[in-house]
Amino acid sequence: MNIADLPTFPDMPILEETPDMIYQRWVNRAITLSNERGLPPPPVAEGEYFYDLWYPIAQELTEQQELLAYAFLQAFPIWADEEFLDAHGWTEGTPRKAGEDDDTYRLRLLDKVFTEEGSGRRKDYEAWAKELEGVGTAFAREKERHDNSIDLYLTDMTGQPVTQAFADRVKDLLWEDKRIAGHDLAVHPAPIFLVRLEATLDTAVDLTELTEGIRRRVLTYAADRSKLVYNVVASLLLVPGVENYKDFKLNGDAQDVEIPAASLLQVEVVLL
Repeated sequence: MNIADLPTFPDMPILEETPDMIYQRWVNRAITLSNERGLPPPPVAEGEYFYDLWYPIAQELTEQQELLAYAFLQAFPIWADEEFLDAHGWTEGTPRKAGEDDDTYRLRLLDKVFTEEGSGRRKDYEAWAKELEGVGTAFAREKERHDNSIDLYLTDMTGQPVTQAFADRVKDLLWEDKRIAGHDLAVHPAPIFLVRLEATLDTAVDLTELTEGIRRRVLTYAADRSKLVYNVVASLLLVPGVENYKDFKLNGDAQDVEIPAASLLQVEVVLL
């Protein structure tokens, strides 16, 4: 699961009215009421008494709608932020770790909700590790060494591999509190797998401005994938301002790249 998988906030027209929209509804009601009573409609243009009385109230109602929409967002962990997200985590028994940003914490909460704890297999060990201070991401591999083995690969809160000393501490904690009897648990720093993109772009945009955006696009595409398809990655080069590309290579070749299991993907983009 990643942030792009989460539902977006639905359109709520009743909470998105502008002051002009609210004022116009009042004008329509005033005209209708005047017609029913056989009276001339009130002057409603800017500067008239009716406008000066009711338009500021329309502005206030718009601001109240914005506040109500924000309050509605905070009721759901998929949209809540800051202390409101902390409150959702507290009710689930999953407090925020030091240095954990909103989106990382949000995904950890949702992963816990969607994963049934108790089997003691891959997903459980990943969730247990992520609850520990200092752990950013965790990838587990079952039966990598033998039928009862669980190998856990960790990164820190900045997305870099943890040290072996830290991995050993995590193993000790999980071994005492969480490990299922009979499981041969091992904990390692996540191995880094570097993917290098090289291409010549047909563009008038400064290449340094394009590099980071392309790198992020590749990382988003690569999330939860075991293979980078050469043609798909090539299409990610076509960001706004890029007309075409040539001499594209993925790790020095023109073919798909397999991503090793439980590895930390890093992308290097070289544009010419």
